[in-house]
Amino acid sequence: MTRTSKQKRKKRPRKLKPVTHISVQNRMKSKALISKLHVANKEIEKLQENSNLKTAEKQKKLALLQTQVKELGGLDTYQLVSKLGEYHHGNTNTAKWVVKKIQEYKLKPSEGKRLDLLDVGALDLNYEKHKWINCTSIDLNPQNHKIIKADFLQYQDGSSEMYDVVVLSLVINFVGDPVKRGEMLKKAASLLKPQGCLFVVLPLACLENSRYMSAGLFKEMLSSLGFDTITTHDSRKLAFIMAQKQNKISQKTFSKRLVRKGQKRNNFSVVLKWRK
Repeated sequence: MTRTSKQKRKKRPRKLKPVTHISVQNRMKSKALISKLHVANKEIEKLQENSNLKTAEKQKKLALLQTQVKELGGLDTYQLVSKLGEYHHGNTNTAKWVVKKIQEYKLKPSEGKRLDLLDVGALDLNYEKHKWINCTSIDLNPQNHKIIKADFLQYQDGSSEMYDVVVLSLVINFVGDPVKRGEMLKKAASLLKPQGCLFVVLPLACLENSRYMSAGLFKEMLSSLGFDTITTHDSRKLAFIMAQKQNKISQKTFSKRLVRKGQKRNNFSVVLKWRK
């Protein structure tokens, strides 16, 4: 008895689509959701630092904003949408670019040694497969039990020159306070060993369409922190920056100032302040 062509044909495994607990049907909805979370978090930080408001009034406004963030899903939703963003772009992530540049600039350690890397705001264990990388992954709201729950600005207080590489991928823009953004850059400079490298990823609009920030100004800030910008890369939506710690910190102050005019600009900025 011969088999029919239907019987001979092997079944191909079906590709599974990612399953999520939130309704995110396309990139536009994902973008709108992240935008709402950013706005709410910025308003919360502004309120917390506003000393002119009476305590009762401040607490009432804070409660309303925190309820809004909770209804949007908070950090859990933000992180899940970010992971979906990676899926929509072919599961690419910052780690692939970071590893490529480390190898390209011959920063990979010799056999038997490991490179100490700090991944801030880690969504997943993206460096785990590279056995020559000793990765410490931290996040405010870890989605994996191997990721350390920590606030970067408070992480390893008093310590310095611990890491060969620090990665700040899409975390500076999530912080609403421009001063705290500057503190994150200062913290990274402190934690890096001499000749260590900082990798920063930002939405391209933060550098190309902001009233208060440009790629040149951001590079100047990094320079004041002792970094030489080694290479940059722009994708359709993201700006990738690699900088190496080579000089002393100048402690130059950068305040919020207008660099572009226009009604359709965003307000992303970074402020660097130093205690006297």
